[in-house]
Amino acid sequence: MDVQDLIQSIDIVEYISQFVDLEQRGDEWWGLSCFKNERTPSFSVRQDPPVFYDYSSGIGGNVFTFTRYYYKCSKNEAYQKLLDYVGAEADAIKTPKLLATIICKKFARTHTINKQSIVTALPDNYMDKYDADPQALAVWEREGISREVLDRFQVRYDKFSRRLVYPIRDAHGKIVNVGGRTIDPQWKEKGLKKYNYFMSWGSLTTIYGLAENLQNIKQSGEIILFEGCKSVLLASSFGVQNTGAILTSHLNPHQMKMLARLGCRVVFALDKDVNVLNDHNIQRLARYVNVEYICDDTGLLDEKDAPVDKGAEVFRELYNKRRKFSE
Repeated sequence: MDVQDLIQSIDIVEYISQFVDLEQRGDEWWGLSCFKNERTPSFSVRQDPPVFYDYSSGIGGNVFTFTRYYYKCSKNEAYQKLLDYVGAEADAIKTPKLLATIICKKFARTHTINKQSIVTALPDNYMDKYDADPQALAVWEREGISREVLDRFQVRYDKFSRRLVYPIRDAHGKIVNVGGRTIDPQWKEKGLKKYNYFMSWGSLTTIYGLAENLQNIKQSGEIILFEGCKSVLLASSFGVQNTGAILTSHLNPHQMKMLARLGCRVVFALDKDVNVLNDHNIQRLARYVNVEYICDDTGLLDEKDAPVDKGAEVFRELYNKRRKFSE
């Protein structure tokens, strides 16, 4: 059997239970992090898909990832430990190095392989396992996001990790990840991440909100891009529903190609401290579509603000003063 067969043959809950005391809560198992000292459980394990996520450290993945981080070992050592766990013979499995060599020889000088992340789509009803808790959702309502928008984007509450959670979809509307934002007021003191993702996915291959807002984007002939998901939710609450979020401060090549294929005008509304003109992939995108950007040169925003953070009126003023991108 190959390495993927080995990983898939292991029950992730049984395996991790050797190292973490897990308690089942619905479809998930929870325990205290084995990577950080903590008092409340923030270590989650799921069997479908078979992955774990440690909200306190941001580490997540499959049994192989867990083994590498837990033992602080190399890839080969992690595979050997998994091999020992299932009782397989050493010669029954191809090592990653051997697999890579075979692939390189097969495609040498004849094919170019584009390295992309392998993303597994989650079930369409995946968010049903979380709660639509009014008290928890009120945290974002107080920040200006309407309940209607929270429902439309399926924002829910994960009571075990005390996070608001939201699905991240690909261009076809399939859930490919779940984002989380802590509502623990002491998240800094506890060393928690404010935002994180349930699954590890390497390079971002999607744009948050694109699937939900695609019809409005096509009708307007424009997409407004923010950094974070909450900006998309705020803008939608303002009545602006042709938006998306790149989930970071820079555009990556996968997202650039998506926008080029989309073919509409792209308006970048990134945080105030980001210089859009220096972004290499935005420069490339400007060769294919019309690109504009929002620039606050009148002091309407604070240094780390997104253009929607000061309300609808300020956002519209900034949008109306947007500039054409030039290299």
